Amino acid sequence: SGLFERETKNKRKYFRVSLPRCRPSPSSPSSSSSPAPQPPTPNPPPGKNKTIYELLPLFGLPAGVFPANVTAFSLAGNGSLAVDLAGPCYVHFEYLTYFEPRVTGVLRYGSLTELEGVQVRRFLVWFSVVRVKVDLPPPPRFVYLDIGWITRKLPAADFQSVHACEAGKRRRSSTLSFVGDL
Repeated sequence: SGLFERETKNKRKYFRVSLPRCRPSPSSPSSSSSPAPQPPTPNPPPGKNKTIYELLPLFGLPAGVFPANVTAFSLAGNGSLAVDLAGPCYVHFEYLTYFEPRVTGVLRYGSLTELEGVQVRRFLVWFSVVRVKVDLPPPPRFVYLDIGWITRKLPAADFQSVHACEAGKRRRSSTLSFVGDL
C-alpha cells in the first residue's frame, strides 16, 4: 500500500491507497533482480500535489464540477470522495447550485454518484443532486445532473472552468429529493 500526502493551507491530508500485489505465475520465470510489475489501478490515486481540479479530468469529469473554494479533498481506494470547501457556496450554472461546506460521493470514471451536499434551485424549491455524470467517451458534450428520478442535461462547456462562489445568496431550508419537472 502507498501513502500520499497533500498539504492545503497548513493542513495535511493523507490518502491511503491499497494496491493489489502481483505474484509471478508458476509458468513464468521469477527474477529477483526486478520487482514484479504492478497492474494498473482502476482508479488512479491522487498524486502528491494534485488538486481536485486536476483529478476530475483523470476520471473523465470537467474540472468545474466543484467551485473555486475547495480547501481539501480525500479519495479512498474504493472511490469514496470527500471534498471540503471554505464554507457554503453558491454557483450559477443553468440553475443556482448550492454546495455545503463538505460534499461527499463516490468517484468513478465518468460519474460522481451517491452525492451528498449539493443542491439546485428550481421554482423556489431546492432539490438534492444525487449523481453527476458525463457523456463517454471524452470529451464530454453534456453533464447530467440526477435529482432523484429526474435528470437534467446541461452543456459540458458550462463546467470546463472553475467558478467562484457568488456572494450574498441565502439558502432556505426547504429541500426535496425529487419532485415534478425541473
